[in-house]
Amino acid sequence: MVLMTLAMACYVLNDTLVKLTLQAFPPGQVLAVRGAAASAVIVVAMWRRTDAAGLRRQMRQPIMVLRCALEISTAVMSVLALARASLGLVSALMMTAPLLIACASMALRWEPTQPRRLLAVLVGLGGAWLVVRPSMQASTAGILFSGLCAVSLAARDMVTRRLPPSMSSINVAFATTLAVCAAGPALGWALQESWSSLLRREALALVGAALCTALGNVALIAACRGTDLSVVTPFRYTLLVWACLLGYLVWGDIPDIAAMVGLALIIVGGITNLRAARPP
Repeated sequence: MVLMTLAMACYVLNDTLVKLTLQAFPPGQVLAVRGAAASAVIVVAMWRRTDAAGLRRQMRQPIMVLRCALEISTAVMSVLALARASLGLVSALMMTAPLLIACASMALRWEPTQPRRLLAVLVGLGGAWLVVRPSMQASTAGILFSGLCAVSLAARDMVTRRLPPSMSSINVAFATTLAVCAAGPALGWALQESWSSLLRREALALVGAALCTALGNVALIAACRGTDLSVVTPFRYTLLVWACLLGYLVWGDIPDIAAMVGLALIIVGGITNLRAARPP
């Protein structure tokens, strides 16, 4: 649970830094530079701790390829959404991912169907909407990219759950981070972007975002592996708590009474789900 909360804090800080940088540079360049910095961080963390031959074999396995593809789609949709919508709206729509995971897991019979647990997730999701309600203004493209990001995010975490124990979290993080870095130039080419030299402030912001992404990926992978996703996913809603905090610190946004009620519902939904998931 602590790992999931830490991952969400890292992701919100990453989104904040990326959104600030997107005001001056195109999405593909931001994705590429952040990915390069994140790859460097992962390489340092892996130094002399990973079997290179074993890593190459793992990177060729279908489940690793699928995990990388979903990481790319999640990152691309996230950057495109942040370029077109507010941090609050993107965070709110991304928080539909836990509900998608719970529904899919029950439909696939990976987890037992428990109406109380599903209701708890719905309560938390309703609270999430109340938290970001004042920010629910964005273009159709921003809403679409945010929704696609949520779908990709849910699929990514479900694949993570199926990773074999032989694949270490650091190896998965390295492969996916490298894949996202390579996707940046491809996105820039597809959008016919015009790249320019980074200023020191933007460069430092993207390096900071890279550090947050790398740490968040490792924490998220470790939190999801071998775990009942319907138990850990309610803690994704802490992302909205962090989003409120960063929104206040960066843009001066102050949650109103409805938003505070939403925070309470998020907490209630998470606790209820945890209690319902405990064996009798």
